[in-house]
Amino acid sequence: MKYPDREPRPHGLLTPFGRRTLFSLGVGALLPAVPAWAQSPGASKKAPNSQWRLVINEAVTGDTNIFLLTSRYRPTADFLETQFKGKSIGLEPVVDIKRFMALAQGQSKPELVFGKSVNQLAKLVRDNGYQPVVRRADPYKAAFIVDKASPMKKLSDAANAKIIMPDEYAATSAVAKAELRRQNVNATVVHIRYQEAVSQQVKAGVAQVGVVNPTTARKWVEEGGRLLAETQPVVNWSVLAGPSLPAEVVQQLREALLSMNSQAPTVIAAIGVKAWAVAERKDYLDLLDYTKE
Repeated sequence: MKYPDREPRPHGLLTPFGRRTLFSLGVGALLPAVPAWAQSPGASKKAPNSQWRLVINEAVTGDTNIFLLTSRYRPTADFLETQFKGKSIGLEPVVDIKRFMALAQGQSKPELVFGKSVNQLAKLVRDNGYQPVVRRADPYKAAFIVDKASPMKKLSDAANAKIIMPDEYAATSAVAKAELRRQNVNATVVHIRYQEAVSQQVKAGVAQVGVVNPTTARKWVEEGGRLLAETQPVVNWSVLAGPSLPAEVVQQLREALLSMNSQAPTVIAAIGVKAWAVAERKDYLDLLDYTKE
């Protein structure tokens, strides 16, 4: 696959669009001789901190890639740019959760991160100085699904069963294991890469129980399947601010994002958020207490 402007060339031959595209796709490193903040017209008048990095990860869905993520989150970044005059926000979409965490924990930490694997975000808050900004207003609950003909009626019936879950780094798996532990249910856990594949495996009879996110759970029920149980509710998808941002800037970010509930509802709806709510540090510490991570 060829990326736009992938071939090395002198900086002067890149159009402004090409430079923006490169940064948005997270490949700005292909221009090593020019600092990221200098890759736009009039850059000589801007300080290096005029540009913020927004690192994005949508966990383990199979219907995404860096191009779709860039397109999906650009309107949100554009909205923030209108609220913070003189700032530009470069998108760095990351498909792999481990890679996302490595970037967030690296020496050069981004100013903003958005993620759906909230157990991993909670570790960034607890261990790496990240500051909670906003979260999706509704709580997150993973669901245990079974075939409609399954004899199981409650989670304890899944003792000694084969339970299939998505990627072990995903929040879905973390809270499901927490609930099994809380209810003292011993089962054989098998991980598969993507959320969508879990329901397919249960439908095919490969596993007796599956663990899925709320969206997949709703679709499962609509198609005639059953929910065996749900996990405890925890904090949902979140935006965190990097350790370098002052508290007053974090508060401005919080207010700007909360204003999207009324001023830009279609923009946040495009990323699957009905409304933002204030995120508190305690939300993330409570989650990790539940998952024992």
